[in-house]
Amino acid sequence: MPPTRHRFSRCPVGALGLLAAVAAALLTLPMVASATAPTIETSHTEGPGIFAGPCPNGVTLTAYNIEDVRITTFYDEEGNPVRLMIKVDDSGTVTNPVTGQTVENPAHETFFLDLVTGTESVAGLDFKATVPGVGVVFHDAGRVMVDAEGNVTFEAGPKDVFHTEGEHRIRANFCKALT
Repeated sequence: MPPTRHRFSRCPVGALGLLAAVAAALLTLPMVASATAPTIETSHTEGPGIFAGPCPNGVTLTAYNIEDVRITTFYDEEGNPVRLMIKVDDSGTVTNPVTGQTVENPAHETFFLDLVTGTESVAGLDFKATVPGVGVVFHDAGRVMVDAEGNVTFEAGPKDVFHTEGEHRIRANFCKALT
């Protein structure tokens, strides 16, 4: 009785020759140009800081941040940078040094910058101040899109800090939460 052929049995020599001929023909085709691969830069910082000026009651708040940033640069076919994506993860705290009261202030957001059109957008959690025993007292989250002239073209989500009037709107919100 002749042996049974398995579907994984060796190919006949003619099929190997055809496969080799097709492979050789593919190698002679012109290579298609592709865009430069994205580049990635990362940074990690941590440490204390102070706000640029005191609260209305005279107390100057302190901050401590641990921040990781990842910048991805995308390129066109000629190798020119066309878009940036900046991912920020921050686990920060802000403290009233007089009372010792502290609020957590995490941030997890992604910025998109179109280097060709000049448009920008940000999505994620920008600010979230949580006071123990009270809960979230202010936060900015969602998405904001800005045109090349700096005009907001789209906004979604709560924006307590973004809509605070005045020169020091971040400090104003933390002063209100901690003093």
